[in-house]
Amino acid sequence: MKHYEDIEADDCYDMAVEWIRHGNFDKAVHYFTRAIELNQYFIYAYIALARTYATQKKYTDAVPILKKATRFDPAFDRLHYLMAKYAYKNGDYKNALISIDRAIEMDEKDLYREAREMIEAQYQRR
Repeated sequence: MKHYEDIEADDCYDMAVEWIRHGNFDKAVHYFTRAIELNQYFIYAYIALARTYATQKKYTDAVPILKKATRFDPAFDRLHYLMAKYAYKNGDYKNALISIDRAIEMDEKDLYREAREMIEAQYQRR
C-alpha cells in the first residue's frame, strides 16, 4: 500500500506542476497538498507548495510549509534558506536572519552568506 501511495504522490506532484503551467495556482496548491498527505517525506512537494504561495506573494503561507518540512529533513539547508528568503520578502527580517543563520551552519555557501548580508542590512535600517 505504501508503494502505491508514493506513486500517487508523484502523480499529484506532476498534476500540480501542470496546473501551475496553466496558471491555476489553487489547483496546484490542492495537488501539492495531496502529494504531501500521501507522502509526508516528499520534501520537494513542500518546496514547490511554498514556492506556489510565494509566487502569489503569500509569504506568510509559504514559511510554515517549509518549517513543517524541516521536521522530516532538518539537515536540508535549502529549506532554511528558502524560509529566510520568504520571511525577508514578507518584511520579517528577524526570522529571516534566524533561518539564514541555520542554513549557513549547515553549508557555508556564498549565496547564503551574501543573503545574510542583505538581510542584516535591511534589519539594521528598520
